[in-house]
Amino acid sequence: MASAVNGVLLVCLWVGLVSFVDSVCPRASSYGFWVEHNNDGRCILKCDDGYEPSGCYVLRYLRSEGKWNHDVPTCERKSLVSGKTVLAVGTGVAAVLATPAVLAGAGFTAAGVAAGSIAAMLQTPFTAAGGWFALSQSAGVVGTALTTKGLVGTVTGAITYATSSSKFSNCEEE
Repeated sequence: MASAVNGVLLVCLWVGLVSFVDSVCPRASSYGFWVEHNNDGRCILKCDDGYEPSGCYVLRYLRSEGKWNHDVPTCERKSLVSGKTVLAVGTGVAAVLATPAVLAGAGFTAAGVAAGSIAAMLQTPFTAAGGWFALSQSAGVVGTALTTKGLVGTVTGAITYATSSSKFSNCEEE
């Protein structure tokens, strides 16, 4: 009986060692753990509550190159404001601050449409009052209204936030 138990223990130990040696996922991460998907060769980092991955958290080991397809992330404490939010707000503020320079560069100046400019090329006798051209010229002459600044900042920030998601990154989704 003892030899049968020893044999079972030896087989369990061998299977455990083989599966441990055969594991391709990175070593355990502080404040998280790796889940290995043997069917498709992916390793997915799962972080504890209050923590988030520092980068792409779905990895594949490229055996032919001897490296991971991305830098190996760690689990970092979640911040009150995400990097995506900071990027979106910063882009929105930059767009608001750049609007006067962009309008002037296009030819919408305080003195009117600049000769030979992009604005002059776009101006036609059929330019409608209240249309985008008239609004751009008005903004070039008197500056942008607070509501226009808010709209420019909000739209730019929203576009930045949406396009900085994982759908537009080179990170693989879970």
